[in-house]
Amino acid sequence: MHPHQNNGSTFLHFSFLHDIKVHGIYFSSFERLLSIYPILKKDHTHDFYSLLFFKNGEGKIKINNNLFEVKPNTICLVSPCQIHSFESASAMEGPVILFCQDFYVEEFSFLRLLNLFSCTTKLTGEICNPCFNLSEKEFNQIFSIVNSIDTEYDNFTPSNNSATIIRSLLNIMLLRLSEWNDSVSENKNSSDTVLLHELSRLVDSYFIKEHHVSFYTSAFNISEKHLNDLCNSHFNCGLKKILKDRLMQEARKLLLSSELSVSEISYKLNFEDNSYFNKVFKQETHLTPKRFRDLHKKLVP
Repeated sequence: MHPHQNNGSTFLHFSFLHDIKVHGIYFSSFERLLSIYPILKKDHTHDFYSLLFFKNGEGKIKINNNLFEVKPNTICLVSPCQIHSFESASAMEGPVILFCQDFYVEEFSFLRLLNLFSCTTKLTGEICNPCFNLSEKEFNQIFSIVNSIDTEYDNFTPSNNSATIIRSLLNIMLLRLSEWNDSVSENKNSSDTVLLHELSRLVDSYFIKEHHVSFYTSAFNISEKHLNDLCNSHFNCGLKKILKDRLMQEARKLLLSSELSVSEISYKLNFEDNSYFNKVFKQETHLTPKRFRDLHKKLVP
């Protein structure tokens, strides 16, 4: 395990899960997860996304010092870096999916991920419920996809296509959850859809070459405030953070999939100098690039 203290709570990297079968994603039951990793019962935070599917039982989950009631047919979303604990939820039953941003973004939109998980917190500080209480029909629709992921996860071998299939199933499930969240959202603005789709395309195309927000505001001929307000409304963060997160995702990918040195990766990602790249990477991951490579590369098939 590789935990360290962060603001009084334990910070966990994805590599602390010692029984992972598929790099970048973890599938288990909630009961088994707490049994193997009792540290999760206490306040902790981590660098990956959590999806909790509670089929049976009742309890409470604490996220960022707010208590949320959990009943059967509830799906809970926990974003990276949210302080949470499961001390009062030990009676809950159902599967759990934990996954890294990099696992999903390898094929699908980072902004889609941000948009869905933005429902877990609000920048204004108001309480936002990260628990989706679904009807039995809605829950079972999602649960059928979870069961398919379970099957693929169980049958995974380094030589088959299970990781790709799991990623596709995860995307389908997140799209379903996004549809449901949009249907109950009070402040949905459909006029933003085209602009956000184009922003996603621009970020994926230019994030290495263009690190500055001004390039994207010029492309849309709108003010920086307007674009940031739009990003904060839909993604709970400004465009500067989105660009930094996308760069760090590419940095992690290069650290694990190439033999390039840290300085070569820094140059490839258009950073001014190697020391600044190291500083930004450590701010985002709590690890230096070299330490990240040492911890995670052995997990890659």
